[in-house]
Amino acid sequence: MPITGAVLVAVGLVLLSTLTPESPLWEICVYLGVMGLGLGLSMQILVLIVQNSFPLREVGTATASNNFFRQIGATLGSAVVGSLFASRLAELLARRLPAGATAGAGGSDSFTPALVNKLPDEIKDLVIDSYNDALAPIFIWMVPLALLATTVLFFIKEKPLASAVEHDVLSESIAEGNILITSDDDDEPAAAVGGEGGLRRSADR
Repeated sequence: MPITGAVLVAVGLVLLSTLTPESPLWEICVYLGVMGLGLGLSMQILVLIVQNSFPLREVGTATASNNFFRQIGATLGSAVVGSLFASRLAELLARRLPAGATAGAGGSDSFTPALVNKLPDEIKDLVIDSYNDALAPIFIWMVPLALLATTVLFFIKEKPLASAVEHDVLSESIAEGNILITSDDDDEPAAAVGGEGGLRRSADR
């Protein structure tokens, strides 16, 4: 599922990079649906893989670490993509628009759909094309990252899903020397291991 999801994300990015201002709404929705299907197949199952790969005492730490690094990646990724888009948009607008064309709108950094719709048709088309040309290539630039994620996912080892909670208190206590082992025979003396306050467990002979 994660591998299929990563492939679908790559496909979705390629499809989104082909959008134009003339693309119909249904086409945009289909491409976004492909992207959403890919993310849905990969994002949540990765959390389950992390939880299934660690012993019980480390599940909380592993889950928190997974969420932490996911947030870090989302923050850095959004910042990088946003910076690339903003810089490309400013460059395209400065190159294509005539001098003073955006003065009435408050400058190229204050465009809103309402303001764009009020511009003359010639200027409005230039602004819309600039937005599309600034954003669409970024999708194709992210395809190698999706393919890299697909490659990395091939190295995940498949493990059966845990069907029961396995407590590893006994093994830890033996390692620390804090355990008292007794037999089923009450007449036979117990073998004590560890000091006062050690964990008491019964073991069958």
